[in-house]
Amino acid sequence: MAKEEEKLRILAKTDETKGEQLVFTAEGKASSQPEIKDFNIPSIENPELKFDLYYKGIQRLLIANLPKGKEHKKSRNYIYEEKNTFLTRGKRINEKGIRGGDGRMGYIIDAEEMLQIVMDWIMQNGSMVELYNTLRDLNVQRGHGTSRL
Repeated sequence: MAKEEEKLRILAKTDETKGEQLVFTAEGKASSQPEIKDFNIPSIENPELKFDLYYKGIQRLLIANLPKGKEHKKSRNYIYEEKNTFLTRGKRINEKGIRGGDGRMGYIIDAEEMLQIVMDWIMQNGSMVELYNTLRDLNVQRGHGTSRL
């Protein structure tokens, strides 16, 4: 009976704290804190911004600054693999050629970071090796491993 009364007391207290949520301290005492809206929640996704970041930013800069021609296709693919692995948060192309994710639809924060990496590379007049190493090291650091290519 005492347990049931305790449950009812907790539930009643929850109703009193509109705009806040009930939490329990490490000592087992009930307290309230601001609703989830006050927590650090990522911004709402924005399809137009994703499009602009990916196509008008990252891709446009890479196409303009990576070497052109058939003889450089393989080296461009190495860069694109690392870029897309980063943008899909670790989804690498498998042995069947399937990634299982689309870098264009990834998180805005990741696309903004990738755009900054590419812009820094261009501004520093970096080499393909430098760009590849930067992207590969970032992927390894985040637990995405290395490419099968």
